[in-house]
Amino acid sequence: MSQQQHIRFDFADGLRGLAMLAVVLFHYTQIFWQRRDRIAEVMHLPPLDGYHGASFVLPFNLGALGVGLFLLISGLLIPLSLTRMGAARFAVSRLFRIYPTYWAGLALTLAALWLASLLPGGTFDVTRADVLGHASIAFQDWLGGRNIDPVMWTLKVELWFYAMLGSAFALTGRRIKWAIWLLLPLVVWLTRYAGVNDFQTIVCYFPLMFAGCWLYFYRSGQAGRLETVLHFAIMLALFMWVTGWESPQLYASYGIGVALFVAGALWPRLVAAPLLTRVAGVSYAWYVCHSVAGYAILFALAQYGTPWWLMVAIALAATWYMALAINRFVELPTQKIGKRLADKLK
Repeated sequence: MSQQQHIRFDFADGLRGLAMLAVVLFHYTQIFWQRRDRIAEVMHLPPLDGYHGASFVLPFNLGALGVGLFLLISGLLIPLSLTRMGAARFAVSRLFRIYPTYWAGLALTLAALWLASLLPGGTFDVTRADVLGHASIAFQDWLGGRNIDPVMWTLKVELWFYAMLGSAFALTGRRIKWAIWLLLPLVVWLTRYAGVNDFQTIVCYFPLMFAGCWLYFYRSGQAGRLETVLHFAIMLALFMWVTGWESPQLYASYGIGVALFVAGALWPRLVAAPLLTRVAGVSYAWYVCHSVAGYAILFALAQYGTPWWLMVAIALAATWYMALAINRFVELPTQKIGKRLADKLK
């Protein structure tokens, strides 16, 4: 255990920064322009007109690439945290890590929706159920309300992964591999046979995260090279089976994320750029505030005929500084509180 206490995965910071840039660029340079009806539905505004030829036309989905990286990184790091802290301390620290920062981002999302409603044709249609569902994160599908934050679904995946893996970890006497083996049949049953659609869209991502776990096992000496490669491949195949998507492009986009994850692990210097590390430091704060706030900025700038590339640059800068504020005044202080409370459980 003492050896595991000092395991570090510094390359994960670079990968996290890369994932965040991929996600925010996806929302501002691809989906905002290519899925105008969907964005208008979220914002309760008429679809944006004009700007034909705007956006980056790429043969892959930047959002899927970034999400794939985020989930693999979680799979890599969560077993380390569980092993170091135990299930109870881990749960406390994660609750304080996730919820206060997300609530700050949700407040900005609500403010952005209200400001967007002041634009021509806009309406403000946010209900109490919408807010309560999103504030709960993990139970949003069951509390009802419409989806007012298109990016929060990944946080549901993360929270249920923490809860289920942490519970299995405790039940198996802190044996992390056994915990995964305990969960795998449940994942298969929920995704392929149970017919629980809301939960299916959450746990179908677990095999991808389990693939990241095996890199942790390899780096911590709990798995050999052959076992790691074999199980990594099996988990990716299982991910494809339980998702059952009909889009080769979507799988290819996740595949690029997997390739970048492996490349970063093998050659850490590839992702050691200071910019990526800087972005990684505020990636969660930026993630929770960039989507709807950025869309509102883009809609507002479009009223003045602003060039699309300048609109994107302004949205990037504005949401970046929002993220810095959330990180400084909410994320870091609440993380410290969570750590202090978790330490009392030793």
